[in-house]
Amino acid sequence: MVGLPWAYAARQHIYLTGTVQSAGTYAFSPSLTFNIQEPGLQELGIITVEGLYNGEYPWMLRVYTENSRYTGVAGALRRANQAGLVSTDGQYVIPIELHSPPLGANVWQRVPDLLESPYVPYRPSDNPDGKEAYTDCLIMGIDPRHAPWVAGPDHKLFTLDDNALGDMTWPTPFAITVRAQVDASAVRGHYEALLYVELVPAP
Repeated sequence: MVGLPWAYAARQHIYLTGTVQSAGTYAFSPSLTFNIQEPGLQELGIITVEGLYNGEYPWMLRVYTENSRYTGVAGALRRANQAGLVSTDGQYVIPIELHSPPLGANVWQRVPDLLESPYVPYRPSDNPDGKEAYTDCLIMGIDPRHAPWVAGPDHKLFTLDDNALGDMTWPTPFAITVRAQVDASAVRGHYEALLYVELVPAP
């Protein structure tokens, strides 16, 4: 009987090979303008995130300032933390926070300054319910070693809602909201900051 060669195989392997191409990276709104009229908690605006990143993980997307021109008030007994918006004369600062949807509803993080001391870089934690003891302000990331991200909504490991990849990403486009706590003592003037958004491999 003549038949096709694969008709008699009880078991056969088929080799598959291919390449997953880069999806690019994330892009962000280039600027944000605000006008503060009164003291209190103020929303400064929205940064739109677009794109997609599919590089090797673990990785994280962090935000910080680098206010090297901040001098503080001459002769002050204690220098204020330079993180945030800095007045054009370099003397005054207004702290800022941001909200990123991957971190959950109503979760706000302080935007640190890379030059502040001490600055504690991100390190994965094995405690799913522990306080995160690092300075980095993370927008999102993927780290299967970081228990708070793996544990899921119930904050417990090895349960049905575990996120095995530690995937704290979000479909784009999405909005990052920036706000500032403007004290009544905030000095009138022009304030500015450069926000650095950096995609880095997690240590």
